[in-house]
Amino acid sequence: MQALEGIKVLDFCRNAPGMFATTVLADLGADVLMIERPMDETRAAYEKLVAGIDGPEDERRHAAFNALQRNKRSLALNLKEPEAQQIFHKLAETADVVVEGFRPGVMDRLGAGYEKVRSINPRAVYCSVSGYGQDGPYSQMAGHDINYISFAGALGLIGPQDGKPSIPLNLIADYAGGGLCGAVGILAALMAREKTGAGQYVDIAMSEGVLYMLSGLVSDALSRGISAERGSNRLNGGAPYYNVYRTKDGKYFSIAAIEPWFWENLCRALALEDLLPHQDAIGAKKAEVEQALSDAFLAKTRDEWFEALKNANISVGKVYSIEEALDDPHAQKRGMVLEIEASGIPESKVRQVATSIHLSDTPGEVRNLGSVTGQHTSNVLEELGFDAAAVADLIRRQVVQ
Repeated sequence: MQALEGIKVLDFCRNAPGMFATTVLADLGADVLMIERPMDETRAAYEKLVAGIDGPEDERRHAAFNALQRNKRSLALNLKEPEAQQIFHKLAETADVVVEGFRPGVMDRLGAGYEKVRSINPRAVYCSVSGYGQDGPYSQMAGHDINYISFAGALGLIGPQDGKPSIPLNLIADYAGGGLCGAVGILAALMAREKTGAGQYVDIAMSEGVLYMLSGLVSDALSRGISAERGSNRLNGGAPYYNVYRTKDGKYFSIAAIEPWFWENLCRALALEDLLPHQDAIGAKKAEVEQALSDAFLAKTRDEWFEALKNANISVGKVYSIEEALDDPHAQKRGMVLEIEASGIPESKVRQVATSIHLSDTPGEVRNLGSVTGQHTSNVLEELGFDAAAVADLIRRQVVQ
């Protein structure tokens, strides 16, 4: 048994934020059906541009390796057609969750908005993941992760003090502010439904999710008048004891000797006892401390430093590439790397990252690899009561694919 077994999710998401939210649900056992638009020439050209997909074989391989598509089925609906909207309405009758990631108003125009779903199924939880939320002066603006973290105040805090902001990967707004917050909101609404019997609307704005995650810094600014600045906070590059240093082999090593005892252990391990009184040095002395640490770490390779310091009670880490992270013995022991049997592609097995949510009694799992667009259209329609002739007619008329 899995934690969300029996929960039916209709997934209208096209991009990482919403897709990650439904992946979390799918990994925990939910039955997720992707409602995709047909693969016409325009979409095929876009997929080729962003994912290198050029034809059915590439699509199958991409789907198999794409963790954001795993544990999901695919139904291709042309929602501009009234008959396709009616098919969605039948699906909505028994859905527990609907998730979409369009700008406000799009789903209403497709006959699949919250009010329509609620009129069909009052128990359904409906989640919209957008950049700026469903109202407000920015709600209709286009945007991506870099824009959301800009407005939330996060981007301005990342990078060197004397340089421009450094652009992180799209983890902060897309995956955390959107995907994880979306999954949490959906699960909370499902819990509330157990008490009220009714579903509700979940409005997730990625920019707000980022601002929410800045709660600690916001609290300091509001209560103590301390405004964080780029490269000056002790946790964003402003402290020698919480930083990254280059090693002998050209790789990097991270230290986080925030607590005084960690700092003491670090100084003694590096034979730099003269730095002990200067953990919180400022000005020229701070630069001197940072230079001393930089020089010290150049004496050994990254892996040698890890072996020397991992048990010294300091807080250290090797700065990894993704490939190194997957091969790390700790990640392997914790089951964070999966090897899954594959069919229909050149590789016999596919490696993917596992869910990080470890449940003792109802663990998540990968039940099947990703589906290509419309792979389950016929099966889903048959489940809804359409016979083979009716399905063939809908496909012929491009209502479905």
